Amino acid sequence: MRWHFRQISDLAILWAGHRVVPVTLIVFAAIWAAVGLSFSFPRQWFLLTNMVGTLIIFFILLLVQHSQNRDMTALHTKLDKLIRSSEAGNHWIAAEKKDADAIEGMRQQHHGQTSETST
Repeated sequence: MRWHFRQISDLAILWAGHRVVPVTLIVFAAIWAAVGLSFSFPRQWFLLTNMVGTLIIFFILLLVQHSQNRDMTALHTKLDKLIRSSEAGNHWIAAEKKDADAIEGMRQQHHGQTSETST
């Protein structure tokens, strides 16, 4: 089940980010408006437009968030591996899981160390 969701998510994100999609949406909106004008825009027309638009945006938002979460997890894993294989201290591993004050303290400490070594 997870594999199918990931595959569908990847395909949907790839499709949604394609350069043809904005042009297609503009053409679709023009056709939608023309058909609405021919029917004098009944109230149900606006309700359907709002509902479909909201659902599509919500769905794409969830897919993009899922994709970003997976990419960030992979990036953090790669960075942790680089830290382990370098001379950097192991306290940098999983820094993203610490609170904001601890991260700022680590950044200040690192900034102080880099300015000392450069002089």
